[in-house]
Amino acid sequence: MNRLHRFFSSFLLVTAKLAGRLPIGILYFKAGFLRLIAENVLHYRYQVIIQNLSRSFPEKNYKEIRALAHGFYKHFFEIFAEVIKSQGLKPGNAKARFHIENPELINDLHSRGINVIAMAGHRGNWEWVIMMPLTFGFNIYTLYKPLSSRIMENLMGRIRARFGMKLLSMQQAGRFILSKKDYPALYIFVGDQSPSHKDPDYSFDFLNQPSLLFTGGAKLAKATDSAVVYLSIDKIRRGYYSASFRIIAEPSENKTDREILSTYARMLEEDIRRQPAFWLWSHKRWKHRAKNS
Repeated sequence: MNRLHRFFSSFLLVTAKLAGRLPIGILYFKAGFLRLIAENVLHYRYQVIIQNLSRSFPEKNYKEIRALAHGFYKHFFEIFAEVIKSQGLKPGNAKARFHIENPELINDLHSRGINVIAMAGHRGNWEWVIMMPLTFGFNIYTLYKPLSSRIMENLMGRIRARFGMKLLSMQQAGRFILSKKDYPALYIFVGDQSPSHKDPDYSFDFLNQPSLLFTGGAKLAKATDSAVVYLSIDKIRRGYYSASFRIIAEPSENKTDREILSTYARMLEEDIRRQPAFWLWSHKRWKHRAKNS
């Protein structure tokens, strides 16, 4: 990164930190204004959102689908406000806003020397997993897809490292985890969006549609004798989330990677159906299909 890029990235980070000191109500108000423009003027990804919701919930009528779409827009732009606010939160307040219900499950695995791969979805405020290092006494890594803008890439990296979260790009994650340079640790995979592969062996029934899933987390777990857990993030109310873990597979169970992914898909769908407006419906989730679909 050259000096100019670094300057703009630092300027934006300082701006975010200053904005993060504002009352969260003001940030929500600003986010609400942006939501109005995106939803009612620009119609940001409206057709994608409506199509995804309609296919996932065929039992709902158009009025119900539109209500869910509105709920999604509202939640999506609140996440922007909450990402900014995270830069102004003190650790105690951050832990209260992103509460982990059962950290003992992860602590027990770690105490037994077992590495953990957590599989999450774009539910609740997935960006606030950056607060998890406040709860645990060992390293936590989250995987991310590098952004095309080097300025934004650097900015988001510094924002996400606010509370000690360590970042691994998708390109470097496999090599790093296989090397066991930091073992045991906790690695978070948010792998519910559209992968590039079209392998029919990894196509699952998910939200009433044949759906391909990223396979990296499950395959790395098998290769490194790691436990796999599902990370659920529920929205309690605006600005407050509850995270919890459920075991998908321990190394001794010797489950296949396909069994791991099937369980992950089922648990994620159950969560989405409980709080349908809080998943990332604007993504083209089903743009890739298995070769035989």
